[in-house]
Amino acid sequence: MKRENISKKLSGEWLLLFNDEIVDHSANVEDILKLAEEKFPAEKFPDDDIRISKVIDGKLRDFC
Repeated sequence: MKRENISKKLSGEWLLLFNDEIVDHSANVEDILKLAEEKFPAEKFPDDDIRISKVIDGKLRDFC
């Protein structure tokens, strides 16, 4: 099974992390991308660690 197919089946929350601390979360990745651009523009935070990650619901074994 392709990775993209698995990710579409998995529900969960997207997290915006700044230096390993959760700043915000949303079920919609577009919202998280907008927040990242607004709160942490690259020219203001060039050396900081900004990540977007998804926390899934349920058990991964159910989907593999």
